[in-house]
Order: sequence, then C-alpha cells, then structure tokens
Amino acid sequence: MNWIRCVINIGIVLTMACSPDVRAVAQDRDAFLSKRTINCPRCDLGGANLDRRDLTDADLSGADLRGAVFSRAILRGANLSGANLTGVNFKRRDLAGANLSGAELKGATLHRAVLRGANLTRANLAGANLNLAALTSANLRRAFLVQALLFQIDASGADFSEANLSAALLGSARLAVAKLDGAALTFADLAAARLTNASLRLATLTETNLTAATLLRADMTGVNGERAILVQAALRGANLASAILRGADLFQADLVDADLTGADLRSSRLSAAKLFNTKQNDANFQGAIMPDNTVHP
Repeated sequence: MNWIRCVINIGIVLTMACSPDVRAVAQDRDAFLSKRTINCPRCDLGGANLDRRDLTDADLSGADLRGAVFSRAILRGANLSGANLTGVNFKRRDLAGANLSGAELKGATLHRAVLRGANLTRANLAGANLNLAALTSANLRRAFLVQALLFQIDASGADFSEANLSAALLGSARLAVAKLDGAALTFADLAAARLTNASLRLATLTETNLTAATLLRADMTGVNGERAILVQAALRGANLASAILRGADLFQADLVDADLTGADLRSSRLSAAKLFNTKQNDANFQGAIMPDNTVHP
C-alpha cells in the first residue's frame, strides 16, 4: 500500500493513515493561499479571501469555494468545473471563457457578470441571479436554471439546448440566434425578449409569457406552447410547423409569412392577429377565435 503513516505523540501514540493525495491537496491549498500558485483542484477553500486575485486560467476544478470572497477577482478562462460555488457572489466578475461545467451555483449572484463563451453545461444555477449578465456564445446545454433571474441578459448565440428554465425570469433578454432546442420554459417569463432567428425546436412553452416578444424567423417546429401567451408577439416568418398552441393567446400577434403547417391552434385566441401569407396546410383552428373575432367551427 502506498500509504504514509503519520504518528502523533500526545502521551499515547495515535496512528493515522494519510494518502499522498490528501497530503498533496493540503500542500496545494497552502501554496494557493500564500499566492505561490493559482491552481488548487479539489481544495477546500470555503470562506477563503480571494480579493483582487488574478486567477486567469487557474485550475480550481472540484474545489469547495462556498463562502469564498471574490471581490475584484479576475477569473477569465478559469477551470471551475464541478466546483461547489453555492451562494457565491460573482457580481461584475470577469468569467469570460471560464469552465463551469457541472458546477454547483445554486443561489449564486452573477449580476452583470461577464460569461462570454463560458462553459456552463449541466451547471446548477437554480435561483441564481444573472440579471444583465453577458452570456454571448456561452454553452448552457442541460443547465438547471429553474427560477433563475435572467432579466436583460445578453445571450445572443448562446446554447440553452435541453436546459431547464422553468419559471425563470427572462424579460427583455437578448437571445438572437440562440439555441433553445428541447429547453423547458414552462411558466417562464420572456416578455419583450428578442429571439430573432433563434431555434426553439421541440421546446416546452406551456403557459410561457412571450408578450411582445420578437420571434422573427424563429424555428419553433414542434414546440409545446399550450396556453402560451403570445400577445403582440412578432412571429413574421417563424416556423411553427407541428406546433401545439392549444389555448394559446395570440391577440394582435404578427404571423405574416409564418409556417403553421400541421399546427394545433384549437381554442386559441387570434383576435386582430395578422395571418397574411401563412402556410396553413393541416392546421387545426377548431374553436379558435379568428382575427375577425369569429369562432372557427
């Protein structure tokens, strides 16, 4: 066995088995806290004061950083994969290109944080505050963002495929060309969000608020938007083929040139909606309130 015996003499001899890995981590922690290195994977750094530290490209993967202070710290390109960052304050911190895959960020504060090109795949961001954060081209595939605050984020070109955004607040978010394929957005608030050319194929939009949202040329093929709120939404040129929009509210929505092939619009409200040049092959409007306020048979 590659174990080291540590003998402590306190009147009697107590023998403890210490692995080389444990000793190495302890040495890494001491070196990190004394600023001799920026790397400390798997270290216990709970409550550590990292004020003003330049941790660009640092390796803190798997580290326990709960309660650590990151005031004015720079974390550009840092490896924080699998790290425990529960409740950590990253307000205004620079995390551009950082690896936060699988990180625990529940309840963390990332208000106005810079996360451009960051890897947040499978990260737990439940209840986290990301208001006004820069997430352009970030990877959030399968991230857990239930009840997260994402008001006015810039996530243009970001990938939220199969992410769970249920009950998340995304009002006025910029999501142009973003990928939300298969994402769960049940009860999410995307009022006035900009989703031009975004992809939402097979996304769940049940009771999602998309009031006055911009969805120009968005790919919404096969979405489940039952009872979704799309009042005054801009859907020109959007692809809604095979979409389920039963009971959806599309009052004054702009659907000019949209593809509604095979869409289920039963019992939806289309009062004052614009349906010019829409493709309606096999679309089901049974019981829907049409643009002229008549009820479709």
